[in-house]
Amino acid sequence: MKNLILLLLLFLQTSSLAFANGGPIDMSFFKKTGNIRLLQKADISLLKEDLRIKIISDTTFIEVTYVLKNNGNTQSVHYGFPVDMYNKDHFDSQGMLIDGYDRINYFEAFVNEKPKKYSFWKQENAYKANMYKDGSSTKNVPIHRFWHQINLSFEKGSVQELVIKYAVENRKEDGFGGFSVLPYATDRYFVYDLFPSSSWSDGIVQDFSVTLDLSNLKREKYTYEITGLENLKQNSAGIYRLNTKDFDLKERSFISVQYRNYDKVKGHYLPKRSGKREKVISIVSSSPNATYLIDDDLNTVWKGKEGDWILVQFPIRSQPNELDPKYPYPLNPRSVFIMNGDYSSEENFISSPKIKTLQIKANDFLLQTFNWRPNRKGFYSNFINLETPKWFYEIPNIFEVAQSPFEETFEQELRNIHRKAGYSTHIETIAIYITKSDSESKEVMISDLYFY
Repeated sequence: MKNLILLLLLFLQTSSLAFANGGPIDMSFFKKTGNIRLLQKADISLLKEDLRIKIISDTTFIEVTYVLKNNGNTQSVHYGFPVDMYNKDHFDSQGMLIDGYDRINYFEAFVNEKPKKYSFWKQENAYKANMYKDGSSTKNVPIHRFWHQINLSFEKGSVQELVIKYAVENRKEDGFGGFSVLPYATDRYFVYDLFPSSSWSDGIVQDFSVTLDLSNLKREKYTYEITGLENLKQNSAGIYRLNTKDFDLKERSFISVQYRNYDKVKGHYLPKRSGKREKVISIVSSSPNATYLIDDDLNTVWKGKEGDWILVQFPIRSQPNELDPKYPYPLNPRSVFIMNGDYSSEENFISSPKIKTLQIKANDFLLQTFNWRPNRKGFYSNFINLETPKWFYEIPNIFEVAQSPFEETFEQELRNIHRKAGYSTHIETIAIYITKSDSESKEVMISDLYFY
């Protein structure tokens, strides 16, 4: 029981979900109690462990090779490999819209290069853990443990090669709020725990190697952090390696990768959420070439300066109200996305002046946004800050880089500042006022505006 307790403590200390190394398990204990615990095998040594981890977008592919030597008599060993998943019901009960947080894509085992059958056991609510370091809404989440059990037969003095291959969706929590324009998305978090393999012999692996391939994350310009295992060597492509001798698996050793790919998440969800483009009746501005803003051509760029304005008019549209036919529901533009800068080329984009702050009116109502001060105290303001825009990623997608001034819809912003407006008001005009540029010239450039 001591080994299991140590393992669970390690999981809790890392405040995350661990995809763990496997180890020998006590089958007699399982038959008696229905629970699984690791079993120390003093006479089988771990000669080599080669761990390969590759993260592509939200998926992690793992391949681990063990070379095991039987230093005792002929024997059979029940080997267990745990993969842990968050309890789906925990999130469903909170009404969260989440994608792909509880899926093992595949699991394969090979002994001496031959496919090996395995038994599959689910241990419900094995323990509780925090989903993320800073996620107050995901503390003490029940964890289900999925054991993959393999029978290994050893002749006296024999050496066996065991290979485990599997893929999992990295922990995440994505979705939309009721009135949100933008999706919410947590950081992605993958952890691989090395501790369970310490159940072989004295817990020392003679030849230990790790390859952590984060080339996809680097190529896509994701921000990521690696913690846990030390002395990893990085190359220019974003691949990390470690090769060492006599590695002590009994130490608190794990590999953790936490990364943020919000722009990709936004680019994935927004086309599904936004629906059809809103029809524009007319567009005018205080600077020439207002039509460049709605021509779907990134090579035509509107040029303005601080103090300039853009006015867009929309048709009045409604849908029937079955509860009260006299008052149909207005069909309004819900959001605007701004291609902030000159997107005709990457060179032009980098050098072009961009909007830093603006104001927006829906009809005659000046909309507000919520801002955070450094001391984490928030306030509402009519001046809307835009973050520094980004150039396209590997595959151009306007939904990844276009900026939305609001997290909620225009209608909800109207409702926040003027309760009488509510949903019965048609939004006929949207006005955008340029209040601050990021350039000393006070100029700005916009490639396109998209209304949905």
